[in-house]
Amino acid sequence: MIGKFRQLMLITFLFTGMMAPEFTCTVRSQNLLKDLSFIDLNQKKVSFSFKFINNLIIVPVIINDSDTLHFILDTGLNTSIMTELSMGDSISLNYTRQVKLKGLGQGEPVDALHSYGNNFYISGIRGSNQDLFVLLQNVFNLSSIFGTRVHGLIGYNMFKNFIVEINYEREYITFYNPQKYKPSRYRKKGITIPLEIHNTKPYVYGTIILEDNTEVPVKLLLDTGASHALWIDVNSDTRLILPDNAVDVFLGKGLNGDIYGKIGKMHRFNIGKFSFDNPIVAFPDSLSAGDALGRDNRNGSLGSEILRRFHVVIDYPNHQITLYPNSKFRSQFRLNRTGIDIEAPMPEFPYYVISNIRKNSPADRAGLRKGDEIKYLNGKNTVGMNINDIYAIFQQHAGRRTKLTISRDGYVFKVVLRLEDFL
Repeated sequence: MIGKFRQLMLITFLFTGMMAPEFTCTVRSQNLLKDLSFIDLNQKKVSFSFKFINNLIIVPVIINDSDTLHFILDTGLNTSIMTELSMGDSISLNYTRQVKLKGLGQGEPVDALHSYGNNFYISGIRGSNQDLFVLLQNVFNLSSIFGTRVHGLIGYNMFKNFIVEINYEREYITFYNPQKYKPSRYRKKGITIPLEIHNTKPYVYGTIILEDNTEVPVKLLLDTGASHALWIDVNSDTRLILPDNAVDVFLGKGLNGDIYGKIGKMHRFNIGKFSFDNPIVAFPDSLSAGDALGRDNRNGSLGSEILRRFHVVIDYPNHQITLYPNSKFRSQFRLNRTGIDIEAPMPEFPYYVISNIRKNSPADRAGLRKGDEIKYLNGKNTVGMNINDIYAIFQQHAGRRTKLTISRDGYVFKVVLRLEDFL
């Protein structure tokens, strides 16, 4: 059960990820956090597999005496957030007090609990005296969005004392003791670049190349908790302008409401010696993003749609990151060519409904609606699919025909969508 409430306080958070929030707390715990460390102090490393859904890493976490919970691993987050608990989940929390949280979106602050003095266990890693914020309203619906149980997000404390190696291809992560770490023999195939740490946030530097070949250096938050390739604040530098092909879209949910903005293709993005042509970039509007834009003099963030193309070694202790290209390095940037967003109202059960439809998209023109159930895709029953399977079909090449069998209010009908590039 949740401990007795302490004094009511107001805590302000900021959310800059498209899918996963970045929170900056203005009030610190009364206790100093104890570092996470290996349970066996003589151990050189700890490795375990993760789920990779919608470009985000989901890892198993035990808090105090809880069952195994599942948290998004988010470098853009400076604390731990529990976003929801499901029926049957149980957790005991220490020293809680009720607070109100404000973040992205244009709604009202939400109620939460601030708990400190908790024990975290992640595979062979343990941390005591850990802070945790627990939302009392399920504003993100992460489990429905991912089609599997997702209870929250965990960030900075998982990275600060380790060298963290992320194998996106094998969906495997390894935490190393920095004193015993030996770099891979493949290091020469990659690059090692500085990682600037400011107020627990990691930043890297890259370059945006415009259509006229103007080069604009950019400071980017390294954000494993964001599913996009890049988001850019065009107000952070007068040389950064919206591309002509940018369109209005729904970008995701913030703590206090929906986030809107534009997406478009920019000419090129460089990081170190690696170059990406025509990356798909998100441009959140100022009303949704608020104070998150321009924070720490950054120009935006670098998300997992680019990071997944590398074998990534994040080294907080030595302030550096190493990137080795993997087999996905030259893969096409993902674009949903139907205009359909989906969710699973009963996570772990393959029942998928439309949660949002982009205006003037193939789905919109076909008359599909929010709440429609997708029963079959290209003749295959969606009971045998997961969220990633469905989006992979939606992201196929432009011009391809996609057949959907839809159930609406007990009436079943079929539609055929021709996938299209809208950028």
